[in-house]
Amino acid sequence: MATPQDILGALRKLEDNLVERLTTEMDRRFVEFRSEVNARFDAIEARLEKLETEYQMIVAALRRIEEAIAEDRAERAKLKAGLAELRQKVAELDAHVRLLEQRLDEEI
Repeated sequence: MATPQDILGALRKLEDNLVERLTTEMDRRFVEFRSEVNARFDAIEARLEKLETEYQMIVAALRRIEEAIAEDRAERAKLKAGLAELRQKVAELDAHVRLLEQRLDEEI
């Protein structure tokens, strides 16, 4: 018949064996879990890098559009000034033509 010491020794061995098996299984599962989490983070990081690149491209395009709008505004201001000058000259020419017509009418 087994003594209490033998039973305790067998229980300790069983406990050690169970702890070792559980530790090994948990380590394996944590390794798998870490690998899966790392893969997901890598995928998220890749997507964020792509979004960052697209963001930078959009910002650059908006800057070009803003510059083009500013150039168009400056050009439009020049055209308005030129148009005002042309209107003034046309008005002066019209006045001069009327004056000439008036002189012709007086001579005839």
